[in-house]
Parts: sequence; structure tokens; C-alpha cells
Amino acid sequence: MKPASARIRLLSRTALLCALLCILSVITLPIGAVPATLSLLGVFLCGLLLPTKNACLAVLGYLLLGAVGLPVFSSMQGGIGVLLGITGGYLWGYLPAVWVLSVLNTRLPRISSHRFLSEIGASCAALLVCYTCGTVQFLCLTNSTVTTALAVCVLPFLLPDLLKLAAARMLSRHFDRLL
Repeated sequence: MKPASARIRLLSRTALLCALLCILSVITLPIGAVPATLSLLGVFLCGLLLPTKNACLAVLGYLLLGAVGLPVFSSMQGGIGVLLGITGGYLWGYLPAVWVLSVLNTRLPRISSHRFLSEIGASCAALLVCYTCGTVQFLCLTNSTVTTALAVCVLPFLLPDLLKLAAARMLSRHFDRLL
């Protein structure tokens, strides 16, 4: 069992990253049916900086805060209606995505020359999980074709999300030292 100070430090880090995710999520660029936010940057940071259980708790905390109505989702929205709406699948997808990222990040090689590639690969797998969850819910609620859903929900976001992924990787080094 960890000493109390280590548990408190980890809990504080988890709460801080949950708060950061809440802040990043409200920064929105409305570009269509699915708004662009910085929330994935926060999800990636949680997965890179926290152990699996705590990464999932940080994202779950964010989802629960939004579900009860706090305006932590894009465009300062909150409530269960957002989670059940056409973009809600992307929000739900954060939970399995952060789990995938954290698990892969902790189990992939720690050799410094391969660490960058393993983190990028784990982050890409997490992004794929998030896109899958969000696109499936979008398809179910809009009766769109898969091609239309991918054109609306994935293609416009691919490059910006890959940039967020790279930014999270770089920022995680600095945050890890600060935290």
C-alpha cells in the first residue's frame, strides 16, 4: 500500500487533470454538426500522465460533472441531453479511449528511442476508439450513411486531433516534471 502522501499526491494530480479537461472542453470552435474542442488534448494528457485507474477516474469525473448539468462540455453546455445527443458518443468515447491510451502507454516498451513511437501509437489507438464511439452514436441518431458520418465527424477533425495528440505528448513531459 502506498503511503498517505503518495495517495494524496496522486489524487490531487487526478483532480487537477479532471479540472484541466473541464477547462479545455469549453474552448470550442463551431465548425458544423460536431464542434471542435480541446477536450481530446485533456484526455490524452490524462492517459499519458496518470495510472490507468486514475486516468479513467479523471475522465469519469468530467463526464459526471457534465451529466449533472455543469457547463463543462463544448460551448459551455451540460446535462444528460448532451451525452445522449448526436455528439455524445464522442464524450462517452473518452472513457474507453483514455483506458486504451493508459494501458498501452504503461505496457509498451520504455526504451527511450521507442518511447515516442509507442506513445504516439497508443494515442492513435485511443483516438480510433473515440472516433468509433462517436461515429456509431451519430449514425444511430441521424440515420446517416457511414460515408456521410465519416465526412462530417472524422475527416475534418483528423489533422487537428493528430496535432492535439502530438501536443499532449510534448506537454506531458513538462507537466510530469511540474506535477
